[in-house]
Amino acid sequence: MAEQSQYGKFRHGAVLVKGSSVRSISCNKHRHCSFGARFRKEGHGEATLHAELGAILGIERSTTQGSDVYVARINREGEARISKPCPMCEAAMRHVGVRRVYYTNEHGKIERMRL
Repeated sequence: MAEQSQYGKFRHGAVLVKGSSVRSISCNKHRHCSFGARFRKEGHGEATLHAELGAILGIERSTTQGSDVYVARINREGEARISKPCPMCEAAMRHVGVRRVYYTNEHGKIERMRL
């Protein structure tokens, strides 16, 4: 999914998984997200559509509740970079009941965050 992002140097992709099924996928986009704006702290820039938000938008709470989100970021050369969710995305995922987030760190390894 990160490869499909047209966002320039910050190419993130996210996959929402519940049980063993992929339920939703998304990549970041350079457009405003009113849902994300609810969770964006004042003075922290515009609430653009982050990959994590795209993966949970429009999905029933029965699906997001207890689900996991996998997030990856790549650079222009296709190398993994840190993709730890920002505070806005953390708050939004917690709000819809996401249980865990797996993301790439600065060394391309996977880390886990419980929400």
